[in-house]
Amino acid sequence: MAPGVKSLPCTCLRLRRIARQITSIYDGALAENGVSIVTYAVLSALSREEPLTLSALAERVGTDRTTLSRTVERMRQAELVAASPGDDRRERRLSLTEHGRETAAAARRSWRETEEMLVERYGAERLATLHQLLADLERAAETEEETHCRSEPPLAGC
Repeated sequence: MAPGVKSLPCTCLRLRRIARQITSIYDGALAENGVSIVTYAVLSALSREEPLTLSALAERVGTDRTTLSRTVERMRQAELVAASPGDDRRERRLSLTEHGRETAAAARRSWRETEEMLVERYGAERLATLHQLLADLERAAETEEETHCRSEPPLAGC
């Protein structure tokens, strides 16, 4: 990477770059379990609470339904997730299969090892501070998004 790229003052570009790097670290650790960090997030959410509708699952994972539906479909094909009828015929409730539970447990160990490695490299206190700063930034971004979505005329995506 060119030396100037790492020192860019653009928050968006820096966050995107580090997000790709951290995602790569987690994906590498989780690959031995046959899952990615996105798949692990779904497995974790369903491990804590199931069954969930696609909408509820998307909210728990922090993504949109369309993106999540493709992930869930691949997980269904891999027999990690099963869908059952919901309260009405349009609704499907998602839950883990036995294979999904086993995969989630194995992946959780890899995830924890990765978390521990980051604590060792970066420090627990610094990571806690980073998490707080990211939470603050997330709230600020949500507030900014809400402001844009109330503007006239509405912006695309609002």
